[in-house]
Amino acid sequence: MKKTLVAIAALTALGAQAQSSVTIDGLFDAGYQSNNYKGTKISGINGNGSSTSQLNFRLNQDLGGGLKASARLETDFNSVAFKANTGVASVISNVVTTNSVQSVAGTFGNGEVWVGLESPSFGNIKLGSVNMNTLTTTGMMQPFGTAIGSGYNTSGGILRGDTTATTVRDENAIRWDSPAFNGITGVVYYSAKQTNPFTATTIGSSSGYYAQQQGYNGFAYDKQGSQEYGLNYANGPIQGSLTRQTQSLVGVGGLTSGAASTGSTATTLTSMAGAYTMGDIKVSLGTQKNITTQGTLATNTNYTVGGLTYTSGPIVYMLSNGAITQNYGTTYLGKKSKLFSMGANYNLSKTTFLYVRSETINDDANILAVASTLDITTSGKRTRTAVGLTVGF
Repeated sequence: MKKTLVAIAALTALGAQAQSSVTIDGLFDAGYQSNNYKGTKISGINGNGSSTSQLNFRLNQDLGGGLKASARLETDFNSVAFKANTGVASVISNVVTTNSVQSVAGTFGNGEVWVGLESPSFGNIKLGSVNMNTLTTTGMMQPFGTAIGSGYNTSGGILRGDTTATTVRDENAIRWDSPAFNGITGVVYYSAKQTNPFTATTIGSSSGYYAQQQGYNGFAYDKQGSQEYGLNYANGPIQGSLTRQTQSLVGVGGLTSGAASTGSTATTLTSMAGAYTMGDIKVSLGTQKNITTQGTLATNTNYTVGGLTYTSGPIVYMLSNGAITQNYGTTYLGKKSKLFSMGANYNLSKTTFLYVRSETINDDANILAVASTLDITTSGKRTRTAVGLTVGF
């Protein structure tokens, strides 16, 4: 539900009149979670079990003649830990001291941030930090979005688009959505690669500062490049989405062991999804193919997943089942990591609901192997469960 802060403001210039509005919306998500990552267990109150806690400011202005201007400022936040939202980084150099505390230095405006123009003749153009169409496609595959149940997680998720870059959004981007033709909309997305790094010597390593990606974000000296081409379809009970995404870190500066280094990884992710709604039942199906190259090494995986949603009065039941296949190497060649998830929402209102989630990944293909202290090999399973409350407005 959106609340209007400034209902309508009349602006007059050169005889033309524009109507503007600013609305605010968002949600809070918190609950009890229990996670078991390959033998490492942790439980307690946590956020984002069913949705991403966020606050949105949305601006819309009618310029006349079918032309509209718009903007969005999204802030994602941690709903249960104030230090994650207000903390100040305790280490200024690249050297991390044993047992040192590092916290996030604020989160305002860390989600979608863009300005745009829309017209029936040319479609919709957005400039800024804009969500990718891959997010639309993957969200259509199953009913859990990017929260618990989806298998999506940048530190060990089953979706392989988030291993070397991102499948959510990039910065310094432009996105164009075409006008709809018989329910079909085309999407083109571009964010330029930047490969003009400041080296540690240039900055002065004696000061403790080193080069890093997106060090100057107004026009980043070091930044991955992202491109997408997509098609979306929506007509009656049928939905469909197809996206081809390429991202490259080749030649991009970064940090490795305290020194400026050059990236060598490129990723191509092709995603396809469809959904069909029959009254209270919605069935979805999706597939992804990920190819990652790093120097002369090329790896690829295939992921398929299906979802089912059933609504009965105030209760929404959800199921998801998927598997990802390793198509490279020798030890895990042809093996599969399997995902099974189930959950339910009990709607207290149109925007507020209680939820339960359960997610299990049997990692026979070693998909979740990451360079992390959590990468325990004594077990090949990851489970996540949650019971919580989401309040929207």
